[in-house]
Amino acid sequence: MKRIIKYVLAVGTLVILSGIFLIGVQSHYNQKEIKIASKLCLENGGQPKIVRDYLALNYSFSCQKD
Repeated sequence: MKRIIKYVLAVGTLVILSGIFLIGVQSHYNQKEIKIASKLCLENGGQPKIVRDYLALNYSFSCQKD
């Protein structure tokens, strides 16, 4: 019985750590994407408009030119 509990705890911990890792990776790459898009928008004479939530998991981007 104790063996089953240890197994469940190990698998649960692995799942939680994997989830945290995947959220961090997605946030990192979204931040890089926003940075590149903003830079390109500014180079083309536009003004970037970004709306994002915590950790930039969801965001919207638009480049407004005058």
